Amino acid sequence: MAGNDRFDGPLMGILQAHSSDMEFLNSIFGFLQRRTGCFNGPKAEENFTTLINTLTFQQEAYRKADFKKKQGISDDDEEEERAAKRKAEQMEAEKKVKAEQFAKENAERIAKRKAAEEKKKAEEEKKAQEAAAGGGEKAAVDDKTEGEKEEEKKDKGDESDDDDESKGAKPVDNGGVTDRYSWTQTLQECQVVISAEQLGLTNGSVKSKLLDIDIKKKTMRVGVKGKEPLISGDLHQAVKLENTLWTIEDSSRVVITLEKVNQMEWWKCIMVGDQEINTRKVEPENSSLSDLDGDTRQTVEKMMYDQRQKSMGLPTSEEQKKQEMLSKFMTQHPEMDFSKCKFN
Repeated sequence: MAGNDRFDGPLMGILQAHSSDMEFLNSIFGFLQRRTGCFNGPKAEENFTTLINTLTFQQEAYRKADFKKKQGISDDDEEEERAAKRKAEQMEAEKKVKAEQFAKENAERIAKRKAAEEKKKAEEEKKAQEAAAGGGEKAAVDDKTEGEKEEEKKDKGDESDDDDESKGAKPVDNGGVTDRYSWTQTLQECQVVISAEQLGLTNGSVKSKLLDIDIKKKTMRVGVKGKEPLISGDLHQAVKLENTLWTIEDSSRVVITLEKVNQMEWWKCIMVGDQEINTRKVEPENSSLSDLDGDTRQTVEKMMYDQRQKSMGLPTSEEQKKQEMLSKFMTQHPEMDFSKCKFN
């Protein structure tokens, strides 16, 4: 985007013949307007878009160069800066995925609730019609039978589906219960609760100095010092150590919070080899925008705004930004004819 420097000589001569840089630019645009179809031909709209993108790029390049100059940043720092940019882009992509997952789950919950309400309404209407026709008692018996069948199907799981996600025990609070601990989960983290009895201690006697707890990215060990560990082995998935912690509640239980590395996946168990749950029966928690961190919340709000704008046939936030820049450009160059241009 820096351009070809082989025309620097002639262009510098033309620039010096003008009283200011903007007067020079006006001459350039005037020439294109009079002698070419750049801004009034069949590709005018495309050329204007390219022009806006070029101006935006040049503005960012100027700000970047000015910032580096003020901060005393040399060219030797370029690689470090690029690495930081790549990391920022990766984090932005992760936030976008998280935001999209939130929006998707929210839409699924709304659709599921709406479908349940419609089904309930249809069943009530059907019962009313059958009762009016004298078949109320029979309908009640039939409904009960169908309800029992449906409940039995839920408890057993869908045995006809061989997918790994459809196998396993029915989740309890999206987690499970073992003889050594109980656990629950959200998309972001898992919580493991170990009682005093499971540790081999009496209620009210659980103290940190008695415990041997070691949590690594992919392994966990929990027990009482001097005894065989109660839990020891590989975790189901990797965890973020910086946000993983454990506490003692009421001197009667240990509560371990494990933050997931992959926050788009439900865990089937805590420790490899323990009883697994059927993740297809996990019910996402009722999330709200206030539960999200600031950056993710802004991303979700922007996505929701753009979705509303698209549904009403209105420009998105990015399209509005480009329109504003184009409007400013048109105002600054009244001598140019935009009448034959069509803008979306």
